[in-house]
Amino acid sequence: MFLRAWGLIVVVTGALSLAAPHAFAAGAQRAQWSLDEVGSATAVDSSGNHNNGTNFNIVGDGSGYTFNGSDSRVVVPTSVSLNPGSANLSWGVTLSMSAPPMPVGETYDVLRKGLVTNKGGDYKFEVKNVKGKALARCVTKTIHADGTKLLASIQGTTNLADGKPHVVICLKTATGITLRVDALAPRTKTYAVGLGSVSNTADLALGAKAENTATTGFDWFQGEMFDAFVA
Repeated sequence: MFLRAWGLIVVVTGALSLAAPHAFAAGAQRAQWSLDEVGSATAVDSSGNHNNGTNFNIVGDGSGYTFNGSDSRVVVPTSVSLNPGSANLSWGVTLSMSAPPMPVGETYDVLRKGLVTNKGGDYKFEVKNVKGKALARCVTKTIHADGTKLLASIQGTTNLADGKPHVVICLKTATGITLRVDALAPRTKTYAVGLGSVSNTADLALGAKAENTATTGFDWFQGEMFDAFVA
């Protein structure tokens, strides 16, 4: 229950202090999953946009969801509110994990909507094993008005695989992409040509890819998530 209260404090104070990670939310909540259900088939969205998810092989203890690393995920149907177009977008998760994806170079998909191959682009937060450390990565593929594509990404330096809760937030703007881990200084990469639009027909998923079959693997997350959002 301590973590749930801590997360609430972060959200409330985010507008007051840049030290609070949720200050990087792009605007009104598009989706907010508290992940506090127990024995439920549904991850309830409290944003008012009805982006409820279906739980698969999730263990909920009232403060978070445990993902088993093999077939646990939450799948949220695509909606207008989850497709920002050219507007600013942020997405994030509070999580804990004890080991990085294996082997070195492997990734966990933590929050993802779409694939890099999707016509309308995609956005995701993944954890990658870099030299034995579990590092956060924010990635988005955007489409410019003239049809050109740009793949933007930024990687953190904090090892997330220490068994402690971490807040990870990604922010896409018209000029670049930003990653923030906990209350550490944000890391930003800007692009001279700017970032374009993101809008696809894919479902959103927590803990893996959302599609029925994945030729490159589902990248199942192993650990616990305490909340997640898109704004």
